[in-house]
Amino acid sequence: MVDPVKNYGVAGVSANVELGKGGSRIVSASDKISLYNNAQDTLVTANIANGTSASHAVTNAQKDAISAQKFQALTTTVNYNSGNVVLGTAGDGANTFIKSVTVEKGAGNWVNESSTTNITVGDDSDPDRLFTNFDTSVQVTDETNHTYTSATEVKAYVTAGGASSGTATITIWYSGQEM
Repeated sequence: MVDPVKNYGVAGVSANVELGKGGSRIVSASDKISLYNNAQDTLVTANIANGTSASHAVTNAQKDAISAQKFQALTTTVNYNSGNVVLGTAGDGANTFIKSVTVEKGAGNWVNESSTTNITVGDDSDPDRLFTNFDTSVQVTDETNHTYTSATEVKAYVTAGGASSGTATITIWYSGQEM
């Protein structure tokens, strides 16, 4: 007698496969494979080994090790009245090397800027550690070469001074953990 649960002779399986009685599910839909809990209301984590070939999936640890060595850019736009703006967290779990910070004014702005109008970039213990002096007439880059070894919020400190309008684009070039 044939076991009614096993469906012998079937050419394939359902697009929704339960792994064991009451176990997780593999669901295939729209050219995508998803792993769900049994109720299919929450995605579950797939554990994999480190990839060893170009066609293998990689672990998050492998991805982080590669990206930590590459220079990356973080770009943010601030306004004349932004105050203190968190740009990201450096050194979160690993060293983050800040190579340079560039601040460039937006086109035709910083109306009524004064000698106290400024943007610095740094952290709460040293607000101008990474960038010291904003010039509203040119793009300025500070070659910073600073390494954060523990989790530290990197911030832009915007002082309007007499400015009544204006924007600036801040670009941080770094390697290490993503900010």
